[in-house]
Amino acid sequence: MAVTRRALHVEDTRRALLAAARHEFATRGYAQASLDDIAARARLTKGALYHHFASKAAVLTAVYLEMEQELAERVAAAVAASAGDARARLFAAVEAFFAASAEPAYARLVLRDAPGVLDRVEGRSIDHAIGLELVSGLLVALRAEGRLGPLPLDMTARMLLAAVSEVAMSMAHADDPAAVQAEGMAVIDALITGLELVARRA
Repeated sequence: MAVTRRALHVEDTRRALLAAARHEFATRGYAQASLDDIAARARLTKGALYHHFASKAAVLTAVYLEMEQELAERVAAAVAASAGDARARLFAAVEAFFAASAEPAYARLVLRDAPGVLDRVEGRSIDHAIGLELVSGLLVALRAEGRLGPLPLDMTARMLLAAVSEVAMSMAHADDPAAVQAEGMAVIDALITGLELVARRA
């Protein structure tokens, strides 16, 4: 079915608003950025903004979702580019996740500002909807190589995703993010090694 000119215009307007919102939130912070600022940067009226988003929180939610999807795509690309075994691919994913989440805009919007605005369940649901399938796939590959024992796959994926997310959150609030990342990588390496030990004993 052909896309109508009106539909293209609606999507272009939404894209312009999200790009403007991302800039305003990243440079001013969520609390200081206003809907007037966002509309002005997008060269649209505030009425046009309200046609797409009911509130500033709704705008942030849309930006949050967009940035999480972009991060997931970068992680998936890193996994696809890895020529190693399942363990190497898993760590390529973790390293790509930390690199992307350390970028200033992501750290400020997703890790520092959004948790105070989004409902905790809503934010967690978005994260799981985007990241859980990727983590599960990496664990399935580990299991196929005999590196993951008979543990519940879904729970293992959820706990690994939570661990990686906690490191990223700690990095966003740390004076020395690189040191926190190094500590986090050491702990995650120990967790994976523990899973491998369980597999060998099974």
